[in-house]
This record gives sequence, C-alpha cells and structure tokens, in this order.
Amino acid sequence: MVLSVSLRDINIWLVQKARMVVYLIALLLVVVVWFSFSKNGSVDMPMSNAFGYLAFSFLSLALIVTPIRTIWPRFELNASLYMARRAIGVSAFVFGAFHYLIQLSVNFNNDMLALFSLMFTANGTWLLVGYIAFVILFILFATSFDLAVKKLGNHWFTLHKLVYVAYLFIFLHAYSIGVDFANGMLNAYSGSFVAIAILTLILEAVRLYVVYTKRKQEVPI
Repeated sequence: MVLSVSLRDINIWLVQKARMVVYLIALLLVVVVWFSFSKNGSVDMPMSNAFGYLAFSFLSLALIVTPIRTIWPRFELNASLYMARRAIGVSAFVFGAFHYLIQLSVNFNNDMLALFSLMFTANGTWLLVGYIAFVILFILFATSFDLAVKKLGNHWFTLHKLVYVAYLFIFLHAYSIGVDFANGMLNAYSGSFVAIAILTLILEAVRLYVVYTKRKQEVPI
C-alpha cells in the first residue's frame, strides 16, 4: 500500500504543534552549532557568526510569513506558518542573544563597559547599530507571549512593526563589520545572507503591491 501525505494533511497535523516544532528545530540547531564550533567547551568567533546567521535567517522567515499568506492565500501550510510565526521570532532572538553573548565574551572579556565605550566612538558605529537591533529584538521577545498580546491590544501590532527597523539594522551591522563581508567578496555565508535579504525584500514589496491593488479595487467609483 502506498502512503500518500498531502500538504493539507501535514497542515492539519502541524497547526496545533507548530510552535513546539519550531522550538525543537531551534534547540537542535543550537546543539549542532555548539558541537560544530566548540573547542573543548569554549566559544569562538565562528560560533558567534553562525548564531548571527541563524538569527537573521529566522527573522527573515518570520517576516515572510505574512507575504506568503497574502500572495498565496490558498497555500496549504498558511495556517501552520501563522501559528509558528511568533515561535520563529522568539528563536531568532535566542540565536541573536547567543551571538551577542559570545561576542561579549570573546572580544570584550565580558566587560560591558568596554563594549559600550567602543560603541560610542567613530569605530563603533556599526556595533551600536547591532546593539540597538538586539534591544529591539529583546523588546519584541518580551512582548511575544499571549499575556502581552492581550494587555497591549492593538498597540501590540504597532510595537512589533519595529521588527523592520531591527531587520535593517541587523543587515547593516553584518554587512559593515561581519568577517564574511570583510574582503569585499561573497562567500557561502555572506552570499546566502544577501540572497535571504533580497528574497525577503522582494516578497514584502509584492505583498505591499497586492494589498495596495486590493484596496484600490475596493474604493467605490
């Protein structure tokens, strides 16, 4: 007997388990990164870069959920993607936190004063930009739970639009001081990083066009 599983079947199974699945995948990625880059239990810059890459990738995925639902409203996995979106965003913050903490440990010996001192110099501009993005992600993380959504009401949606600011700042931070962009040539990390950003931008632009077109068609003549 041939077992046939459709996207609809997957969606029915996944929709109630979407967040748990995302968190399990995120945990697995943490373990993979740790065992791939850790040297005798210590952390290093390649590990930090890997977590930064994962943070940007997951944040991109969280952002494209709405464009996918808008552009392809009949896509079978839309419900599961919608349910998973907050968990994807939370995972992005966790990866970003690992990136920040490893950077703080390796480059500043856990001395936050040294980090802040460098941020507010001409050479630390893009560190400051990255730190602002991290603070924004922390705010979004802290308000990503059901209680916060209930308490903030419609203000929750306004607050979480800050994700676009964080996304831009993360890209500028990585592009300006990321080691994979240092020599002006794209490698596997930086090339896919740019490709993910471009894809996210294209989908967001198409989403805005679709929304604009629908609203224009609804305006009475």
